[in-house]
Amino acid sequence: MKKVLKLLIIVLVLSFSLPASTAFADPPTSAPKDLRGLWIASVVNIDYPSKPTTDSETLKNEAIKALDFAKDTGLNAIFLQVRPASDSLYKSKYFPWSKYLTGKQGLAPDGDFDPLEFWVEEAHLRGLQLHAWINPYRVTKKTASDAKDDLSSLAPSNPARLNPGWVVKHSDGNYYYNPGLPEVRKLIVDGVDEIVQNYDIDGIHFDDYFYPDRDFNDKAAFLKYGKNFINIDDWRRSNVNTLIETISKSIKASGKNIRFGISPFGIWANKKTNPLGSDTRGLESYYDHYADTRKWVKEHTIDYIAPQLYWNIGYYLADYSKLLDWWKNTVKGTGVDLYIGQASFCSGSSNQSSPWYGTSEIEKQLSLNAKTPEVKGSIFFNYQAFLDKPGVAAVIKSIYEKRDGLTTKTPITVASPASNISVSLDKYYIDGSSDPDKPLYLNGQLVENRSPKGYFGVLVPLVNEANLLTFSQEGSFTTRVIYRQSANAPEKMSSANIPASSAFPQSKEYRSPGEKITLSCQAPIGSNVSVKLGGKVYNMKAMTNTPPGNGLYATTYKYEYTVPDYSGNPRNVDLGAPVYSMIYKGITKTRTAKANIGVIMKNSPFFAKVTSNIANTYNSTTTSDGAAYELYKGMVDHVTAIKDDFIRLSSGQWVNKNSVTTYMSSSTLLPAITSATYKTGAKWDDIELRIPSPVAAIADFDGVSLKLNVSTSSKADLPEVPGDALFSAVNVEANKQNTKYTFSLNEGQAIEGYYIEKTTNGIILHIKRPVKALEGTMPLSGLSIMVDPGHGGSETG
Repeated sequence: MKKVLKLLIIVLVLSFSLPASTAFADPPTSAPKDLRGLWIASVVNIDYPSKPTTDSETLKNEAIKALDFAKDTGLNAIFLQVRPASDSLYKSKYFPWSKYLTGKQGLAPDGDFDPLEFWVEEAHLRGLQLHAWINPYRVTKKTASDAKDDLSSLAPSNPARLNPGWVVKHSDGNYYYNPGLPEVRKLIVDGVDEIVQNYDIDGIHFDDYFYPDRDFNDKAAFLKYGKNFINIDDWRRSNVNTLIETISKSIKASGKNIRFGISPFGIWANKKTNPLGSDTRGLESYYDHYADTRKWVKEHTIDYIAPQLYWNIGYYLADYSKLLDWWKNTVKGTGVDLYIGQASFCSGSSNQSSPWYGTSEIEKQLSLNAKTPEVKGSIFFNYQAFLDKPGVAAVIKSIYEKRDGLTTKTPITVASPASNISVSLDKYYIDGSSDPDKPLYLNGQLVENRSPKGYFGVLVPLVNEANLLTFSQEGSFTTRVIYRQSANAPEKMSSANIPASSAFPQSKEYRSPGEKITLSCQAPIGSNVSVKLGGKVYNMKAMTNTPPGNGLYATTYKYEYTVPDYSGNPRNVDLGAPVYSMIYKGITKTRTAKANIGVIMKNSPFFAKVTSNIANTYNSTTTSDGAAYELYKGMVDHVTAIKDDFIRLSSGQWVNKNSVTTYMSSSTLLPAITSATYKTGAKWDDIELRIPSPVAAIADFDGVSLKLNVSTSSKADLPEVPGDALFSAVNVEANKQNTKYTFSLNEGQAIEGYYIEKTTNGIILHIKRPVKALEGTMPLSGLSIMVDPGHGGSETG
C-alpha cells in the first residue's frame, strides 16, 4: 500500500460531542451490515509474519493473535496478502513459497503447514471474512538489505526466473511482469483459479499495483501486440482491462460465492485532465497505473471497489470529502459496493499542527462515511499501525460498538470541562474518571497521569479555533471541543483607516506553492475590506461584526491566500506587497503593506548558508519550546519559506535569519553525497559521509532508530554495517533535496548520545557506545550531577 505525504495544515474541526461507551456486557442485536476490513500485508514483513520463520507454531500463533485483535476491535473482514511478489503464502503449483514467510523463496514451512488454509479456517471460526490479496504484476520488492536484485535471486521454480522474457526491469530497481503479454495474463488468471478452487475464501482482492508508472519499458510488446491501438497508453489500459475481465469471468464460472474487488489509488483522474475526473490535483491511476477502475465499476466487472483515500478532509491536492463524493457518484446505480480504504496509519499523530493529530480526522471520516448511503464499509491499513497506536484502535472499536447498540459498564467521564466551551487560554486542564484497570488514551496518546482509582488530569495545549479532544478506553470514548479565541478585544479608533502596523506582512514572507498565508489588516467594524495581490482582488472576512459599544472600533480582517504555482524553471517569484482597501460609510482608504510576499518554487536555487558558529533550528517560528537541532558554520540548505524572523530549510526546520545568509545560485542542486562508511570503535561508532562542500545535516533518535537527514541528494551506496555495530540495518530515502538514512538499533543495544561533526570532506555522525561498569565498581564516582529544579517564575519545577 502506498503512504501519502502528510501536509501540515490547520483543519477546522466539527463541533460535536459523542456519548461515551466502554466495555460491553450485552451482545449486538444483529450482525453489522457494513464491511469493516483490515489489510494484513506480508511484503517486507509489514504485518505478517513479523519476521520470516519456518516454524509453523509461530506462524499459527501470530495469525491467531491478528484474528483475535480484528474480532475484538469490531472488524469483520481480513484482507491477507497471499501473493506479495511472484511468490505465495499457500501451496501453489505456479508460485514458490514467499521469502517473507520462511526467509528463503521456495522454502516451505515446517509440518506441511499451509498459512492461507489456516487463516481461512480460523477467520471463519470467528465470523470473519477472508479475502486473498494478490499483487498480480510485482516480481520483486527491493529493500536496502537485499544483496541482489536480479532474477537469479529468485527461487529456481519462480515463473519470472523460468521465463525472463515475461518480465521488465523498472527504473525503481524492481522487476514486474509485462501486462502486455498473453502468457503473463494466463499465469495470473491460473494463479487466481488455483486459489478459488482450493480454498474456501470470501474474496479475491487486488490493490493499486498495476503498471508501476508511465515510464515502463514495454515497447517491444507494444509493437508485437498493439497494432490495433493508436497509442501505447490505450493499449496498456486494454491489457489491464482484459486481465480484470478474464479474472471476473473465471471467478463467476467457478460457481462459488467469491467476490472480486479492487483497491486502487484514490484518484482515478483529475478534472483538469479528464472532465469525468475528480476535483483533485494528484497522481492519476487512469494515466499513471493504466487502471480504468471507473470502467470496471460502470460495467460491474468487479463486485466492490475500495479506493485508498489516504488524505485528510480539506487537503488542497486531494480532499477526502471531495473524493468520497466522486466515488459515491461513480458507484451509484451500478450494484458495485463502495468500501473506503482508510489511512489509520496516519491517525494518532503527536504533532499538533498535523491534520492527523490525535484521532479527530479518522473520527470525522468515519462519520462522513456513515452519512453517505453509498459507502458500504471501510478497510483499514494496517494491522501493525493499530498495534503501534492502540489509542486509534480503541476509538475505532468504540465507534463500531456504538453503531452496534452495545451498552456500557464503566463509561469515561470528563468532569472539567463539563461541555464544549470557548476560552482565550493557550492551555487547558482537563480532568475526569476512567476504569483504572484499562489504558486510557487522549487523541491516541497514552494518558499516564492517573490515580489508582482511575481519576485523570491532563494539561492540553490549544491551537487557535477548534480543538477536538477524544478520550478512549477499551471501546469507550467521549469527546470535548474547546474553542480557543483571541484574547484581544476590539480597540477604539480615532478615525476610519487601515493602521500601517496592522497591514500584513511587516517583513518579507515567501512560501512554497500550495501553502496558505493569512492576509490580514485592521479596519473599522462594519467595513468592506479587500486585498489585492498578484494582480487579483480578494474580499476579506471580519473577525468581529458587532462593536462592543458606541463609536468606531477596529477589528481584524482576514483572507486565507493559497500560494500559487508557476511553470518553467525553478525560481523565486515576487508577488509584490499586498494592497488593502477599505470602504466604511462612504470613506475609502488604501494601505500598502510594508513588505512583499513571494513564491519559492520547488527546487528553486535559493539557499541559506550558516554564518554563525552554531545555528539553532526550531520546529516552528517560535523559540519557546527550545531548539530542536544544531547546524554549523558553512553548512548550506535549500530555503523553502521566509516568515517573520525565520528561514525554513528543506528539512522543515526553521532557523533565525541572523544565523544565516541567503542567496540565489546558478545551480538548483547541492553537491551530492559521494560515499558513506560505517566504522566501529571501543567508545564510538562513526558514520562518515563524504560531500564536496558543507550541507545541512540533523540527526534524531527515537529509542529504536537513529535518523540522519542530510540536505542534498546522494550518489553513494548504502554504508556496510559491521557485525559489531550498534545498529543492525540501514535504510535510505533520497530525493533531489534530501537524503535520509535510518539506522535500526540492534535488539538489546542502547546508545549514550550522538553528535554531528562538520569536516572538510563532509560530516561524521558520532554515536557513543554505552559505558559498561565493572561489577562492584561505582561508575559515577568523581562526576558532578546537576539537577534542574524548574525554570522559576510561572514555570513549575
